[in-house]
Amino acid sequence: MNDKQAPVILTIEDERAIRESFRYFLEDCDYTVLEAENGRIGLEVVKLHRPDLVLVDLRMPEMDGLEVLAYVTEHFPDMPIIVVSGTGVIRDAVEALRRGAWDYILKPVEDLSILRHAVEKGLERARLIKENREYKEHLEAMVRKRTVQLEEANKELTETRMQVIRRLGKAAEYKDNETGRHVIRVSLYSLVLAEGMGLDAETVDLIFQCSPMHDLGKIGIPDRILRKDGPLDAFEWETMQSHTSIGSRMLEPFAREEFDLYRRHTAIGEDILGGSDSPLLEMARKIAAYHHEHWDGSGYPYGLSGEDIPIEARIVSAADVYDALASRRAYKEAFSEERCLEFMRELSGTFLDPAIVEVFFRNIDKIREIRDKWKD
Repeated sequence: MNDKQAPVILTIEDERAIRESFRYFLEDCDYTVLEAENGRIGLEVVKLHRPDLVLVDLRMPEMDGLEVLAYVTEHFPDMPIIVVSGTGVIRDAVEALRRGAWDYILKPVEDLSILRHAVEKGLERARLIKENREYKEHLEAMVRKRTVQLEEANKELTETRMQVIRRLGKAAEYKDNETGRHVIRVSLYSLVLAEGMGLDAETVDLIFQCSPMHDLGKIGIPDRILRKDGPLDAFEWETMQSHTSIGSRMLEPFAREEFDLYRRHTAIGEDILGGSDSPLLEMARKIAAYHHEHWDGSGYPYGLSGEDIPIEARIVSAADVYDALASRRAYKEAFSEERCLEFMRELSGTFLDPAIVEVFFRNIDKIREIRDKWKD
């Protein structure tokens, strides 16, 4: 129904006198009235003009009211249709309502105010149905729009996190590796190994995202130690080992009292610090803290062994060890592939998790491809 125009009422009635009486009355009530003398013509008018409400008799030639009801209900379910019949048979009324009639009026209609009330009630119900549908569609559209916005925001946030992580990893790596490609290779090796270990997709993705920060603690190690051309003395080695603890502390969530202190500063501070317990940063902390633990318990800083070492740290450890063997450092030249693979086999069960080393060799072609593509 067009709110700026008079509602259009269609009367489908084979008796001309009744049609005309309805038309005169309804036009006096400011409705626009269309007429049809049987069901067949009535349906043609419905299809052509889409009236706002239909009044239909049950007993008519060519096509009766029940057939009209069935068609309108199926094709125009929101169009009010009121049966106006003189049969007076309860069965007819029940059948009409079952087929979708919105109301049922008995003829003769001696008090036309009854007709007016039924029409007004039908139009009001149709208006509410239309408004409800439009409101629902509007809400659904808003939800879809908001969902797209949230997905885009999450995508942007994830990308920003990745950029921060990679830049932090590179910042640490540039301390003793001029190209910074070590963190890229280790993250890609770790992805291959995590998938090969059968971890779920979310964990695999987190390992891939977090592995670049495995040596973040190197930021706290003096350059004279990181870049020393030759073996480290006992003090220097102890200092070097502290990079795992430094990296872990850098990635730890704020303590409650620290968080409260910052929160009192500004609302922006609270918003920034609110995600300090994110799964991504927690995994990055574990990797930074434990990637130098050894399968046999001989590693540092805690001397963990076997499966007590988080699997993400074991995976990154294997990737890191292989890349260290295959890369040039201040204290050594890059080893040949044959020697690298020999070392990986020797370290299986001592420094490295044997299951991860097995996955490493099963995926050696992928490892080589990564190494060649991202070489220094």
